[in-house]
Amino acid sequence: MIAPFSRIAASDPLRARLILLAGLWIVAIIAMSLLSPYFLRASTVPYLLQYVPVLGLLGLGQTLVVLAGGPGIDLSVGAIVSLVSVVVGALLAAGLNIWMACGAGLVAGALFGLINGVLVNYLGIPSLMATLATMFAYGGLALATTNGQPFSNFPAQFAWLGQGQTFGLPNAFLFVLLPIATILHVMLTRTVTGRHIIACGNDDRAAHLSGLDVARIRTGLYVLSGVLAAIGAIIAMSWFMAARPDAGKGMELLAVTIAVLGGTHIFGGTGGVPGAIVAILIVTTLQIGLQLANISAAWQLGVIGILLIGSVASIGGFKLRWRTSS
Repeated sequence: MIAPFSRIAASDPLRARLILLAGLWIVAIIAMSLLSPYFLRASTVPYLLQYVPVLGLLGLGQTLVVLAGGPGIDLSVGAIVSLVSVVVGALLAAGLNIWMACGAGLVAGALFGLINGVLVNYLGIPSLMATLATMFAYGGLALATTNGQPFSNFPAQFAWLGQGQTFGLPNAFLFVLLPIATILHVMLTRTVTGRHIIACGNDDRAAHLSGLDVARIRTGLYVLSGVLAAIGAIIAMSWFMAARPDAGKGMELLAVTIAVLGGTHIFGGTGGVPGAIVAILIVTTLQIGLQLANISAAWQLGVIGILLIGSVASIGGFKLRWRTSS
């Protein structure tokens, strides 16, 4: 059993990573069912999937940014969720139609992502510092402009996206996260754009010499990350029927965890959507299971931290073995 897996890891590290993640998810399900007698109930599935779309969209955006190298990272995605929520809530309070307000929120998310991309790729500020600065700026602006007070009075039909279900599954999962994940997977694996993204992550100098505009590609991914965060904000508003200025607090580190746990190498060039999706399920399973078992939030963060350390170490080992064998 070990020998075949070693051969898979040497020839196809992403496939090996996906097998490991699937096994880890099964282990997480078993462990959570032992911790809490409520976890394996049928009602747990839609409850768990209710949490997946917002965090999943942030994790997918983070995966693309990290995948393109640089090394790129976007620590502002949680703050973008918060600030986009404020933008949409303020426009709704001003009398704008909810769907037009959401459209404006998507534009705002793209603009915030563009700011990140310009700071990192054209002004040369390291992504960790640039997006840490915009995280504080966006989050502070969301709180300062609202005095920490949420917007409410959303129209009842808006709840369809965040609270509604189809075939027993949340609408946001079925009609937003799954289609977006499918489109991104096809883009990365079947299009020229995907090959360019991978090329930038593997060797940006070689990509530049081959004629690729590396800065533009990476900036475009920051914009896309901002749009995905804005979609996440819209789903969160529809779920809670309120626009909270702290809606995305703490989500940025979970997004990074999902990207790295899902097999995306921290320096880019290796990774993909399937691994990120399974990583989202693992993180959400652990969160929900520990909540149902009345385990404190501090222990929940500790478990996620251990997962992150283990994932970084294992990815480095896979990539080293793959390069050695090739």
